[in-house]
Amino acid sequence: MTDDAFLLYGTRTVEAEPVRLRAGALSADFVNGNLRTISHGGTEVLRAVAYIVRDRDWGTYELNLTDLIIDQAADAFSVSYS
Repeated sequence: MTDDAFLLYGTRTVEAEPVRLRAGALSADFVNGNLRTISHGGTEVLRAVAYIVRDRDWGTYELNLTDLIIDQAADAFSVSYS
């Protein structure tokens, strides 16, 4: 991560590469337990769906995904983890 990215995001932690999920015309990027760039027919319709837990200083707890299973078919996808 560059110094510019550190100034912008406040961290040098590199985010995981997204997994592109598709279900017909619907697509979304799965990143660290969150859905991002949710699109229909190539048009973004929603920026993100995320479950965020904050500490008392408004910091974000890091998610620890275990037992991640991603199933994809031509017209559906399923993501599960604990």
